[in-house]
Amino acid sequence: MSKDEKQERSIGRYTLVKTIGKGSYGEVWLCKNEELKQVCVIQVLYKLIQYVMKKINLKKAGEKERKAAHLECTLLAELKHPNIVPYKDSFDYRGYLYIIMGYCEGGDLYNRLKDQHGVFLDEIQIVEWFVQIAIALQYMHERNILHRDLKTQNIFLTKSKIIKVGDLGIARVLDDPNAMATTMIGTPYYMSPELYSNRPYNHKSDIWALGCITYEMASLKHAFNAQDFNSLSYKILSGKMPNMPQQYSTELLDLIKSMLNKKPEKRPSARRIISDPFIRKHILLFLEATKNRSTRASSGGKERTRPQPVFARPQHQQPEIAIVPQQADMNESAARLRRREQRQEELKLMSKSSFRFF
Repeated sequence: MSKDEKQERSIGRYTLVKTIGKGSYGEVWLCKNEELKQVCVIQVLYKLIQYVMKKINLKKAGEKERKAAHLECTLLAELKHPNIVPYKDSFDYRGYLYIIMGYCEGGDLYNRLKDQHGVFLDEIQIVEWFVQIAIALQYMHERNILHRDLKTQNIFLTKSKIIKVGDLGIARVLDDPNAMATTMIGTPYYMSPELYSNRPYNHKSDIWALGCITYEMASLKHAFNAQDFNSLSYKILSGKMPNMPQQYSTELLDLIKSMLNKKPEKRPSARRIISDPFIRKHILLFLEATKNRSTRASSGGKERTRPQPVFARPQHQQPEIAIVPQQADMNESAARLRRREQRQEELKLMSKSSFRFF
C-alpha cells in the first residue's frame, strides 16, 4: 500500500474501517482509534473502540451550509444524555469537516423494523423504545433545541438495544422556549401539518414525528404514505388519522393519536408524555425487571442475562481476554468483576434518569 493510500485510510488518530452511509452532505465511516489500544499487566487485551466518522464536504459549501455543519458539532458536544448518540471529536481536514461519534452496533430503527418481515413487535418493546426517544426529546426541548429531522433512520440501537437519537445535522436552537422556527425542512413522511402549510412551528413538530415513528413501530409501515409529494401533503393536511393497528392496547393507540393531532397545541409535550400514567407504569416495570435481572446475575444464579436498562448509559467496551494458559482464570475473574461493577453503575444512572421526570 502506497503512502497516499495509507494516509487516505487514516485521518489523524483515526483509522477508517468501512463506509456505512452516504448522502448529499458527504459520507459516514466506521473508524477506530488506534491510541486506545492498551495491554494490562494481567494480559487483558482491550479491543479497539469503534466510532462513526461523518465526513462533510465543505469545499463547495456556502456560508449557510458551513454554519449548519459546525452547529451540529456544537450541539453534539453540548448534549450529554444516555439516549443521544455521544459526540467524541471533530476537526477540519483538506476541505472536509469530520465529526466523530459513538458507534451503535445495533444499526438504525428503520432496518430493525424491516428485519421483522411483517411480524409485529411486542407492545412492551415498542413502549420501551418509545420512552427512550421521548426522554431524549425532552432533554433537547428543555434546551430549546428542535431536532427537525426525527425519523427511524436517525434513531440507532446499541448492541444491548439501548436507543440513541442521532443525526442533528439540521437541528435548530431557538432563542427562547416560546420562539417559533419558519424554515421548511425535514423528511416528508415525518413532516408535520404546520411544516406542509408553511406555518411557524416549534417542538410540537418533533412530537408529530415521534407519533409517526411510534405508529411505524406498531404497524411496520408509514403513518402517512403516498406515491408523490403532493398526495402525501394532502393526506397529512386533511387531518384524517391513519388506521390504527388493533393488536395493541387502547392506551398505546390513544397516545399515538394524541401525537398525530393536526393541531400542534393539542399534542402533548415530551414531558407530558413521560408523566402519562400508562408510560409511568411501564417505566416502573422496566426498572423492576432490570433490577431483578441484575440481582440474579450478581448472586451467581444460572440466569446471567446482561441487564438492558431503558435509561442506562451503554456499557463501556468489554475487554477481550487474551488467553494465556497460566493466567486465564485470573483474567476471567477480572472481567466478571468489571461487568458486575458496570451493572451496578447502570442501575444507579437508570434510577436518576427516570424518576426525575415524574
